[in-house]
Amino acid sequence: MTPSRGLSALSSPGDSHGDDRFRLLVDSVKDYAIFMLDPTGHVTTWNPGAVRIKGYLASEIIGKHFSIFYPPEDVAAGKTERELAIATREGRFEEEGWRIRKDGARIWANVTITALRSPVGVLLGFAKVTRDLTERREAEEETRRFRLLVESVKDYAIFMLDPTGHVTTWNRGAERIKGYSAEEIIGKHFSIFYPPEDIADGKTERELAIATREGRFEEEGWRICKNGERIWASVTITALHNPTGALIGFAKVTRDMSEHRRAEEARRALAAERAALAEKARTQEFQERFLAILGHDLRNPLASIDMGTGILRQRLTNLTDIRVLERMQGSSTRMSRMIEQILDLTRTRLAGGLELTPTPFDLRDAIRIVVEELRAAHPSRPIELSCPPLMGNWDRDRLEQVFSNLVGNAVLHGDPTKPVRVQAQQQDGEVLVTVHNEGPPIPPELLSVIFNPFRRGERDSRTAKTSGLGLGLYISNEIAVAHGGRIEVQSSAAEGTTFHVKLPTGA
Repeated sequence: MTPSRGLSALSSPGDSHGDDRFRLLVDSVKDYAIFMLDPTGHVTTWNPGAVRIKGYLASEIIGKHFSIFYPPEDVAAGKTERELAIATREGRFEEEGWRIRKDGARIWANVTITALRSPVGVLLGFAKVTRDLTERREAEEETRRFRLLVESVKDYAIFMLDPTGHVTTWNRGAERIKGYSAEEIIGKHFSIFYPPEDIADGKTERELAIATREGRFEEEGWRICKNGERIWASVTITALHNPTGALIGFAKVTRDMSEHRRAEEARRALAAERAALAEKARTQEFQERFLAILGHDLRNPLASIDMGTGILRQRLTNLTDIRVLERMQGSSTRMSRMIEQILDLTRTRLAGGLELTPTPFDLRDAIRIVVEELRAAHPSRPIELSCPPLMGNWDRDRLEQVFSNLVGNAVLHGDPTKPVRVQAQQQDGEVLVTVHNEGPPIPPELLSVIFNPFRRGERDSRTAKTSGLGLGLYISNEIAVAHGGRIEVQSSAAEGTTFHVKLPTGA
């Protein structure tokens, strides 16, 4: 069959003008490969579109079997014969599939094969129209791969919003992070993810407005999951426009940064804590050195005073001079005691508590020594001691300080005509020592703050003395607490004043 006879089959019989018009039409088409096959599948015509799409010139391809356009595996499987058979039987065959260009490149093509018959029904050949859809397929495939990628991402919530902010797509990451299934959330406004205070403040509207105006909005902030839990999220909203520039919606990407935020807060807190500890260590070192220098410089003059008054005491015989000297010695002793109390208080505050050096000993011996010293210092004041052996594990120097303070206060503030009574006993795994004196009671307003530092108050303004810093009872109580014990006080005009020192034996 000649090409002219094949073309005439597509126009009215005897219509030569029709043949010419059709040939002009086919030859002008460049986006489609339009050519004829004889009944056995050999190429008989070739248009410019076929040259562009297939790569062959007419002189190179006319007379060749159309199987040259098919991948080898399709040719081996008899695909070309099946297509012509279907077109012959049904009048038409259409599909999309891979085809081969002259240069060996594969293209994705839409192919239509139409059977051509004479007026009496004789098969004259086939018209074959091929359109190259490679770019469209690649775009569709890219879109499909991107959709699969988005849907498979689990660490990011990636979804679309329409121009008004309503959810139109939903990926697995969004379901994992937000807690909603696609059925639950698509169609809902994205403000559902925001805290009530942000919604009331118009935050969602501002975000879309910024994304629309600037193309993108990004921030980190609190978001709400389906279960009501707040998460700290990194959010990006990107405006989407069609080729004409019209806004078609927004792409929204959310990443849960809660763990990262907690880790960062913990890191900052740790860094701040380390800096604070370093600063505290530097401060403590300075303060300890200062206290050592202060204690040394304050004690030295007192030591000179004590040495001088001692020498003078041996030489003086005049009673008046001796009394003056004794008052000087008493003042020096009080000053020394105040210095020790101030240093003790400051060391306690620096160390965060008293440091103890516990050793096993009989508490009765420590109390007896304190009582004997006070009896010697105050020979006119009777002090009664009733104390059985009391073995335990304590810091002896510290406890001697406690009882020296308590018994000394009782001697100074009690009724001078009545004895101070010191009693001790062991009960329920702890030692109880009481120091009691008769005399003016401690005022009620003072009882509640009596163990506070720098508390100064008197039981009777008529006999008030202003010596001391109000640290003795505070330090005594701190020592008891450091041993795991406590000091309690009771005071009334009828019963007198009693301090109760309670100490666990295994402290």
